[in-house]
Amino acid sequence: MTIVIGVGNDLRRDDGAGPAVVEALRGRVGAGLAVTDGEPARLVALWADADLAIVVDAVRADPPTPGRVRELDAETAALPTRPVTDHALGLGDAVALGRAVGQMPARLRVIAIEGDDFGFGEGLTPSVAAAVGAVADRLAGALASPGGTALPADDRTGRGDG
Repeated sequence: MTIVIGVGNDLRRDDGAGPAVVEALRGRVGAGLAVTDGEPARLVALWADADLAIVVDAVRADPPTPGRVRELDAETAALPTRPVTDHALGLGDAVALGRAVGQMPARLRVIAIEGDDFGFGEGLTPSVAAAVGAVADRLAGALASPGGTALPADDRTGRGDG
């Protein structure tokens, strides 16, 4: 089973990027779809039985490049243990918990969309909204192909506008 998990809060502007990707995928993919606030136990419960779990979340970067998309493999990448916005703990904490309790998916990919505005309010900034559309399109295409990964191998990093 494959699951796409959108992490974030759509009442914190660009923090809603993960849920927005999941919403854009509804009706387009056969994968399971879920939205969560990033609390580690909830993430672990969602991905525990998956062959492939794809977690989509907004991140802060310094210096920022709003809308830039990065794909990380949880086996090889250092994942943040401190929250980007108001998530209780970071994604790295969820991975550590999953490993500790033996509840990791066979493969875990993280798609990070760099945000610009994490303040209170609704709606994504234009660069993040464009990245959300591009990520959803690429995920829909990749998940439709047998053995598809989250993003095409030649575009694992870079702007979300293709």
